[in-house]
Amino acid sequence: MSYRKIIFLSFILSILFFSGYAQIPSCSAAAKFYGKDSINVTTFGASTVAGVGGFSFQTDLLNNIESCYTGEIVSVTTNGIAGETTTQGLARFPGAIAGRTGFVLILMGSNDALGLAAKKFKISDTEKNMRYYIETSLKHNLIPIIGTIQFFNDKNNQTYKTANLYVNQINALYKRLVDEYHVYLADINRALGRDFTLYQDYVHPNAAGYKLISYVWFDAINRAIDDKLLVIGLNQNYPNPSIDRTTIGFSLSQAGRVQINLYNMTGRLIKNIYDSYQNAGYRTISVSLNNLDPGIYIYSMQVGGQLLSKKMIVTR
Repeated sequence: MSYRKIIFLSFILSILFFSGYAQIPSCSAAAKFYGKDSINVTTFGASTVAGVGGFSFQTDLLNNIESCYTGEIVSVTTNGIAGETTTQGLARFPGAIAGRTGFVLILMGSNDALGLAAKKFKISDTEKNMRYYIETSLKHNLIPIIGTIQFFNDKNNQTYKTANLYVNQINALYKRLVDEYHVYLADINRALGRDFTLYQDYVHPNAAGYKLISYVWFDAINRAIDDKLLVIGLNQNYPNPSIDRTTIGFSLSQAGRVQINLYNMTGRLIKNIYDSYQNAGYRTISVSLNNLDPGIYIYSMQVGGQLLSKKMIVTR
């Protein structure tokens, strides 16, 4: 092999490595406004939660959270038993969440689908069990996130083809329950799709599949934090300096009236940027700067008796 080919292959391998296994996640813009001093995650389910073949998603998930929520104490527990149906997991769920706060990630149902395919299970049982998991989580002030279950690799296997019909039914049920209870969904099935190169066997993810699952959970946790667990905060506009338009992000811990005004450096009001009632959460607004002279300005947000301010620079 020529020297040029060796260099080229090394370059390609480095790209694959850094785009996959060494990649850090994109952080929520609201991460700096997280309103608690710790993030606690309880993972509960069957074999995909327990980990298979030396692979799991929990370590990657922990790293994802720590990379964005710097300075927070983060814990991720693993409560998975291979082969369990949603019925078999009921007895140990109270112990798994005892004394826990924060989030509970629930990923069960693949074994239900196999039982349904074998006519040994009823989807009404799956629904009753998942209602128990969600309601018990909410009763203990936990934030439940329900994971959709992945497809079986059904190539040349009629049993798995039949089971996948029930996978679709179970996932549709989970989405309906998430909407009914106003909780959160981690759509693992959609992320993995039918890309069986992400599998190590007929249903369990390999290292790349588990890493992808960790990102799906992480995105769902970020959505929940953005909705429920933020303090009042005002982000630095971006880009900054700006030419003709900029974006300002802000967060609320509860519903209220938000007023954002723009001032020059002498304190004179230039214009009102935003005035509206909003619910808790994080949002961004786009601001036109076309009519402003180049210079340094102050934008201030008033909400709930608090006043927060940042500087912005306008250039031409």
